[in-house]
This record gives sequence, structure tokens and C-alpha cells, in this order.
Amino acid sequence: MSLEQPSQELRSQPSTSNFSHKRPVSERKIQANRRNALRSTGPRTAKGKRTVSRNSIKHGLLAREVVITAGDGKESAAEFHTLLGRFCDCYKPVGVVEESLVQTIAACWWRKARVIRAENGEIRKRLDTLAVDRAFRSSDKANLDLLLSEMELDVYRPDNQADQQVSTRKRWSAIQDGQTTLREHHAGLAYLSALLKTAKSEMASDGYLSEKIRKRIVLAFGFWDCLFALTCANAGPLEARKEDPILEDAVDRQTDEQRAAVAAFIDHRLETITVLQGYVKERENLTLDAEGRSFNLPPAEATDKLLRYEAHLDRQLYRAMDQLERL
Repeated sequence: MSLEQPSQELRSQPSTSNFSHKRPVSERKIQANRRNALRSTGPRTAKGKRTVSRNSIKHGLLAREVVITAGDGKESAAEFHTLLGRFCDCYKPVGVVEESLVQTIAACWWRKARVIRAENGEIRKRLDTLAVDRAFRSSDKANLDLLLSEMELDVYRPDNQADQQVSTRKRWSAIQDGQTTLREHHAGLAYLSALLKTAKSEMASDGYLSEKIRKRIVLAFGFWDCLFALTCANAGPLEARKEDPILEDAVDRQTDEQRAAVAAFIDHRLETITVLQGYVKERENLTLDAEGRSFNLPPAEATDKLLRYEAHLDRQLYRAMDQLERL
């Protein structure tokens, strides 16, 4: 005897727009299908009965709406139904009220997982770009310090009444700070190293420093290594030579001694800069690591928002659990 469902009766009958030659279902067969449907007992195993008993919960309002099923933030409906099933096994709800409370509990835990993901995102938002952001900040600071080191001291002289109220010492202290910070990053130390290598090359080829190099050394070293800056400032060409051969030989010997002293001074400063470059690299690595550790918590504004949202979910969760236990 056929086991077709009664609902198939309508599909088996030809419609006004369907001209296919299907045989009509007899009244006898329709009545047989209806009698068979009445004798259906549904699932008989414990697993089948448990699965069917959860159909109303799986297709409830909360179960349908709590899971994001589209877009970039798409979630797994199967994972939520697994979570919901475990709560059903734990509480064994009876009736629509208890089923709704179990759905509420599962939905609260599902949404609490979003809080953890949001916290994770807030932390990664800063950690993932930390090295790049710090490199940009260091580059901007280095470029500013390099620009200040190349400027004439006349730029810092007051041009109006307001600037004249700032003392010369304070203005020059600002210049000193700019020169000192050249030693705090790789770009500044690379500039100082290149400047000294150019000065050393001039001393080897010409026996003196050009006016341009002497001025740059004063602007770059004058406020944190004044002795070196003055030594290089006085290493310019001799403006006059004595006609007396004896005096001329003395001047040549003095020039050779001065050239050797300046060259040795430059070599010593190059060695110092090499040591500083190692210190700067180590300090930047330590600072980057420390800053990364400090970013293991989300910023204050995001933390406050997450805590308030999680507290709201906790209140809903505990209220639903309390009501379910009373029932």
C-alpha cells in the first residue's frame, strides 16, 4: 500500500497551467494514505525522540535571530545549535516557557563569546600595526630633528615682541634638545656618521674642512659636544702663509699636526656613534616589546563599553537561570 503523504495530493493533481498527462490519484488511494499517516508513530529510538523534541527550540525566535548568518561577521549556526543542545541536555526543558529560558541562556553565552572576540579585535587593532606606527613616529621625529640641525641659528632669533620675551638660554636649550635627540634614533645617527665621514674625507684630501662642513658640524654637535665642534670649526684653510721659508715650514708642520689631531678626533667620534647605534637598536627593541605588552589590554573607552555590555548579558543570563531553576 502507498505511503504518500496527504499533502502530495495537491501536487499530484493537474493545474490549469500544467498540461502534462499525469494520471489522477484515485479516491481509494487518498483514503489509504490518510489511514497510514494516522498509524505513524514518529521516531522510536531515544536519539530520534531527543532530536525531534528539540525541533521547536532549534527553530525558535532566539535560535533564528541570535546567529549572524551573512556578511563578513558570519557565524556558524551549527555551532550555536550544538551549544543549545548541550544546554537542553543539562536542563531538560519541558514546555514552551522552559524552552524559551534555555534559548535565552544559550543566546547569552553566544553573545558573551562576541565580547571576547571584540576584546581580541581591540587588542589586535593596535598590536598588529605597532611596529609600523612606531617606525612612522620615529621617522617624523628624526626628520624634524635633522631639519633643525641644518637650520641657521638666525632662525631662532626673536623677530617680534612676543618672541623677545623668551630668553636666549631657553631658545638655545631648545636647539640643544634637538641636537641631543639626533642620537636617539637610527636616522639621526646615520646622518651624524655620514657628516663625519665627509669631514674625514676632506681632511685627507684637502687638509682642512670646508666652510659648509664646519657649519654643519657646529649645528649638529655644538650643543652636546662643544669641544669637538670648536675643534672642527678651527680646522679651516690658512688664509695667509709667511714668505719666510723657515716660518712656512713651521706653518706646514703645525698644519700637519692639526690635520692629524682633527682626523683622530673625527675617528673617535665615529667610534662613539657606532656604539650609540647599538644602544639605540637595543633600546628600540625593548621599548617596542614593552609597548606591545602594554597593549595587551584594550583602550579605556573600548574596555568600558565591553564591560557594560558584558554586565548587561550577565544580568540577562542569571535572571533566565534563576527563573528556570524556580520552574
